Amino acid sequence: MDGDHFCRECDGTGWVLYRSETKDGGFEEAYRLCPEGHAPRYCMGSGSSHLRPRPATRRLGPGYYCKEHIEGIHEGRDLDEPCEAI
Repeated sequence: MDGDHFCRECDGTGWVLYRSETKDGGFEEAYRLCPEGHAPRYCMGSGSSHLRPRPATRRLGPGYYCKEHIEGIHEGRDLDEPCEAI
């Protein structure tokens, strides 16, 4: 992908949100790989050089983050913790 032109399906994350019906009739959110074949990205967390175990399903500026880290960024929390602890 070049420049600021991101995939309409995944927004450059490589993951696409879908909703799945549960046995009890409710719905849950899940992610699948991008049908356009974009490589999946993983959460950048607080900028550590280590890959995070969670999929980066949200893009914020030049970075890719998991849902929990995005919420922390918007709330102004310290994001020096791994994804599981948030």
